[in-house]
Amino acid sequence: MALPSKTYKKVYDCSRQDLVSTWTGEELLNGKPERSFTVIMRTRGCSWSLKSGCTMCGYHAASNPSIRSEALKLQLEEALSGYDGEAVVKIYTSGSFLDEGEVPGDVAISILEAFDAKRIIVESRPEYVNTGILESYADSAPQLEIAMGLESSNDFILEHCINKGFTVEDYRVARDIILANDCHLRTYLLLKPPFLTETEAMEDLASSITAVSHPQNTVSVNPLNVQKDTLVERLWYRREYRPPWIWSLFQAILSSEIRGPLVISRAGVGSKRGAQNCGSCHDVLLGNIDDFNLTGDTEILKRSFSVCDCTREWAAQKDISALLHYRGSHEILCDRYAGYM
Repeated sequence: MALPSKTYKKVYDCSRQDLVSTWTGEELLNGKPERSFTVIMRTRGCSWSLKSGCTMCGYHAASNPSIRSEALKLQLEEALSGYDGEAVVKIYTSGSFLDEGEVPGDVAISILEAFDAKRIIVESRPEYVNTGILESYADSAPQLEIAMGLESSNDFILEHCINKGFTVEDYRVARDIILANDCHLRTYLLLKPPFLTETEAMEDLASSITAVSHPQNTVSVNPLNVQKDTLVERLWYRREYRPPWIWSLFQAILSSEIRGPLVISRAGVGSKRGAQNCGSCHDVLLGNIDDFNLTGDTEILKRSFSVCDCTREWAAQKDISALLHYRGSHEILCDRYAGYM
């Protein structure tokens, strides 16, 4: 199989100014399933991506560095043509909605005021969260929810596996500002960033859920899917990265302490680039994820383990992966072999 170029992240010359995508679905809101409307807007892109970028994120492909406010307003009109009063509206920019260099303040307010929704969800990196902007935007959307991609509660993983560009403390400061301004909070956590074994990834997700789960915080668990032109894709092509098992996803959640709402992202699940099992059980497990997201009932995840015998292969690979995952330290390698002897 041919490898990608040495530069794992391409610089896109994207001149498109139209909306990326919209779709409808269901979302659990205040314990009740509600219809949702998701909007992906094309902006200049994530500020961190322009400087460096996360190892797994390929959303820069949909950005246009030269886009202007007028184009964003036209995208809003396009989105509104497909909006049918859904109670939950998710407005994503593949960057930070609160970054006024990406979405100017007057445009952001126009977007928030355009939807008659019970809850509007936008995303931001923590450095753009401040009281002034939240007060301004919350006036336009009283049920505003800010989603932040923490990914992991472990600073070492954030720096060396994800290249996240901020620390857990940065997240905590932004979290406190969000809650102090009576906005809702959503935190994205990642299952299996690169350079971790399957077991390490499960342990990190479980500990991260336990660290951030709170009645005022909706945790969204995102099993990594291999996106184009990223470091993770390069590793994947070289067979140095395998997306997580769906069993690992379920087990990590069941091993954590859940003290508030938690949902699972279906993005890529069951595909060759996403969380996967043997293949024959994917449809059933995707249905179980949908049921879990609308109920929060962890018994659904527990019962899933009786669906397919590939749990045995998962268990075997999980146990032996530490022996095969050499990071270049003789001491680490000896310690890992010692554990199996």
